[in-house]
Amino acid sequence: MTRPADPAAPTGRVPAPPAGRRGAVGGALLAAFGGFAGFNLLLSAMPAYAVRSGAGPAGAGVLTAALMAATLAVQPWTPRLFARLGRRRSLALSGLLLGLPCPALPLVAPLPALTALTAVRGLGFGIFVVAGVTFTTELFPPGRRGRALGLYGAVVGVAGVLGAPLGIALARREAYGTVFALATGAAALVVLGAFGFPRAGAPEGPRRPRGRGGALRALRPLLGPLLVECASTTAYGVVFTFLPLTSPVAPQALLAAQGATVLSRLGAGRIVDRYGGRPVLVPAAVLAAVGCAAGAVPHRPVLLAGAALFGAGFGAVQSATLVLVMRAAEEHPAGLGVAGVAWNIAFDAGTGAGSLLGGPMLALGGPAVLFPAAAALLALSLGCDLRGAVRRRSGAPGAG
Repeated sequence: MTRPADPAAPTGRVPAPPAGRRGAVGGALLAAFGGFAGFNLLLSAMPAYAVRSGAGPAGAGVLTAALMAATLAVQPWTPRLFARLGRRRSLALSGLLLGLPCPALPLVAPLPALTALTAVRGLGFGIFVVAGVTFTTELFPPGRRGRALGLYGAVVGVAGVLGAPLGIALARREAYGTVFALATGAAALVVLGAFGFPRAGAPEGPRRPRGRGGALRALRPLLGPLLVECASTTAYGVVFTFLPLTSPVAPQALLAAQGATVLSRLGAGRIVDRYGGRPVLVPAAVLAAVGCAAGAVPHRPVLLAGAALFGAGFGAVQSATLVLVMRAAEEHPAGLGVAGVAWNIAFDAGTGAGSLLGGPMLALGGPAVLFPAAAALLALSLGCDLRGAVRRRSGAPGAG
């Protein structure tokens, strides 16, 4: 699951020194692998751990929702943190917050304690997802950033391919000590990767919009793509939190989804650059919706095919919505910073909503209600975006 957004994204930043660029790129990729491997490992294992601890399916959703709520809470403050601490210390801090709670997780069983530890990890994840891609973007000139973010996204996808199925497999063996030890080691890779960045070169603070009205004007053209992004990650939260609880083939299905996501992220960027964001967004969202709905079908071939479709569509939706959001934001002063934070918030809010609301829905209606409902939400959001795009095209230029 990659976050190719530039939440601070001010123009005129000083790039990292060329002499230290190679080490910084290596450090960013190492941190990306560690952070997302640990994230996916625990995202797939903690629902079963919560059920084992007596919290039930609703409790499983609460943990993921707490993770994403803490992530959302810290993200708007990350540009100030980066300006104060610099690249190296900001990324290292995110790794510490991700890793320190992990050794304590096997020592606690009550849901409130698990939720508190998960929230600490969420703070670290919120800093990490903004820092990783923002700092990676700053290492390259504009003409090479697409390739750089594609490589970053591929590393993130590989981390998901390895982390999610492994977490499910270990949880089914109740090897939770191994899960938490691996998550601690993965967070240590984030801290280690931070030392690839030079000591100096703290990012400049972001330009602030002139008043609340400027921020709202910058956000208005972004609402359609952000709505689709939020709905797609709601489906993501549903699939990755609850498929392990509803299907015996969940490890293989999530592996197929993650593999398809990696391939689609590698290919979608070039297609978006050539044809634009929305011609890619429409079929991608349809594929993701169909794949999500397939989670309601108990047959192995359908589940595996649906998971692959979901992954392919989901990865392309990430690229397309990001391009649409950034392109629209360029028309407004300081809009890129607003757009980057908004895109990340949409991603994490959707993931948290799917995890939190999916638990009660699964308990009430089962998989036959949960997965089609998430798919319908994604289709509805796409319709709203297309309707808004038609209105902007007829009323104003540059709708994207």
